[in-house]
Amino acid sequence: MQYIILTIYVLCSVSGLVLFKLGSTESLTLQATRSFFSLKISWLSILGLILYIISFLIYMGLVSKNNLSYLLPVVTGAVYLLTMLSSVLIFKESIYYVQLIGSALILLGLVLMNIKPK
Repeated sequence: MQYIILTIYVLCSVSGLVLFKLGSTESLTLQATRSFFSLKISWLSILGLILYIISFLIYMGLVSKNNLSYLLPVVTGAVYLLTMLSSVLIFKESIYYVQLIGSALILLGLVLMNIKPK
């Protein structure tokens, strides 16, 4: 069950970041006058923000029930890898060989973190 919640956290976090970035390319304006404050933000950004808040709440629950020394490296690595993959596929960002080497090391670390000692 913990792996399912962890997966939901990672997906909400990455989806929130991607949607916020997609929405911010449309329209993100901030206007301030002497007596009025106005913020115009797209629906994609709002949805991304909601997903990111949900991921934060899930993360707080995971932190309270798991070893932080295990949880933090695993979720940080998974979020990094999926964010990088999303950036390449959705935003057509370039990645360099050093990023691929770093990603391979993170993936190796995730595998090693999940090996149970006998």
